[in-house]
Amino acid sequence: MTTTLLSLFAVFLFFLVIFYIAKTIELSSIAKNGLKNDYVKSTKVNAYLAMFFYIVGMIILVMTTISLAPRMLPESASVHGVEMDKMFDVTLWVTGLAFLLTQTLLFFFVYFYRYNEDRKAYFFPHSNLLEMIWTIVPAVVLVALVFKGIGVWHNVFDFQQLDGKDPIVFEVTGKQFAWVLRYPGADGKLGPREITHENINEFNAKYSLPNELGIVWTDKASQDDIYPNDIYLVKDRPVLVKLGALDVIHSFYLPHFRVKMDCVPGMPTQFMFTPMYTTEEFKERLKNKKFWKNIDPKTGEPRWKGFKFELACAELCGKSHFGMQKNVVVVEQEEYDAWLAKQKPFYKTVVKKAMDRVDNQ
Repeated sequence: MTTTLLSLFAVFLFFLVIFYIAKTIELSSIAKNGLKNDYVKSTKVNAYLAMFFYIVGMIILVMTTISLAPRMLPESASVHGVEMDKMFDVTLWVTGLAFLLTQTLLFFFVYFYRYNEDRKAYFFPHSNLLEMIWTIVPAVVLVALVFKGIGVWHNVFDFQQLDGKDPIVFEVTGKQFAWVLRYPGADGKLGPREITHENINEFNAKYSLPNELGIVWTDKASQDDIYPNDIYLVKDRPVLVKLGALDVIHSFYLPHFRVKMDCVPGMPTQFMFTPMYTTEEFKERLKNKKFWKNIDPKTGEPRWKGFKFELACAELCGKSHFGMQKNVVVVEQEEYDAWLAKQKPFYKTVVKKAMDRVDNQ
């Protein structure tokens, strides 16, 4: 962090020096020639400075790309994420080439066509052909990218694909500043929720037990639901996540699975995806990658050994937003079944004990 700040400060000082050098040259020229500027000389200086800025900027761009590329997200760990990555790569190449072309032309024109009193400018007011080229070509490219995106979007949100595939369905509710996870128990059904004053506040007042999700605890479907600390998923088994929020907008973000969906108070949302690798398999895929095989100074081991899939909040939701993280563990079906069998329903371990204590008084 300190190195980064010092580097940014050094870059700032570099451009500040360039600015004051240019200002000094300009002022000295005015002092020498009065108010009459030497336009040939000043435009020549500006042209050289522009070319210098272009060359240094491109060098920094290339060096930054080489340095930071290994730190980018590794390959997608979900099926739909593969298509998203392809779409991202195509967009990056198209916009990157357009950026390089336009910036190169811009700075080269500034340099080669600087003011020259012996040269007369060619008057070129309009060209229908050029207007059509730089209007139609970008429009066609953008339309192609949009249609590609619509296709990927349709595949991600076509929930009919889940019919007959026995997806893992669970609920995630965001609040300041934590995630509440709820998995169905042995019956495979999530218990109903009733967002009313009586069901939430009166239950809390009677039993001194928060019912922030508005769970109807008298319903048997609610009495075997579990509230785990970590998200557990199964390789190659579809997942349907039902999302909500209690206070402000949060954002359910699984970067390695290319999943991001806002959690909006009063507006249920959902997202589906299919994991492609277990956590251990993904670690193996990272072993030989440049960044991940380096030693982590915190642990003294290669970074890939400490890798974990992560749930984070991608919406700035308050002062402790940074702490909204949970681990995501992807396993085989047998491991998932064993994990699920060990989980104890929240109703039996917490709710029923509180209700019995109060009702028996």
